[in-house]
Amino acid sequence: MATSVEAAVAAPWFGRPWEHRHAAVAAVGSAAAGTVWWMATRRFAPEIVPGWVEFWGTVTSLWSVWITQRRNVLALPVGIVSVVLMGWFFSEIGLIGQTWLHWGYYVPVQFWAWAQWTRGGENRSELRVTRLTTAQRLLVVGAGAIFTVVFGWLLDAGWEQALYTYWDASIVAASVVAMVLLSKKKVESWWLWILPVNVSAIALYLVTGAYMFAALYVLFLVMAFVGLRRWVVAAAQGTT
Repeated sequence: MATSVEAAVAAPWFGRPWEHRHAAVAAVGSAAAGTVWWMATRRFAPEIVPGWVEFWGTVTSLWSVWITQRRNVLALPVGIVSVVLMGWFFSEIGLIGQTWLHWGYYVPVQFWAWAQWTRGGENRSELRVTRLTTAQRLLVVGAGAIFTVVFGWLLDAGWEQALYTYWDASIVAASVVAMVLLSKKKVESWWLWILPVNVSAIALYLVTGAYMFAALYVLFLVMAFVGLRRWVVAAAQGTT
């Protein structure tokens, strides 16, 4: 993590040496966790053994979120790979809202976030961690509520095979707003990841049989609390 002095210049697109080391450790840990889950399901619950798309989508998602806590810029290119794979999996199990969230939104927004983190600060410098104002927080809540209603209606109207449309839409809406805030390095993004995204998604994935993703989102929930703590400290210190 850069100090306030280091943040005066743009960050390298593919990270600094510490980010490379951190990403490598997280990659090994994510692959190991995914493999343990795969082996456990094969041994004890063969009916829910994940396919290769679900497996690698899970591993790369865990890897991306793991290094996002430390504001590691490599989280963004890794995240692009993960959302392509996750969207593919969701399309196969009928969660159309989640599919469009990943392919239609997460893919392009992560390219934008990548540019924001490295060049989004003053004079195209590395972006600092900050907080929203009270008015901005109210705007976020209102936007999320409106998006949920509109997108839920569209899912109901456009896809007969779509499941749990308004529940799915609420997670999509919270995820859209949370990713915008994360792209701008706002502390409040983690509050959205914790409650309307992670907690709700865990329940939805259990109901729809996406057990590997449910387990993944339990890890995401833990990481979100850690990320919140780290980003609160960073915002107080004025660092990147």
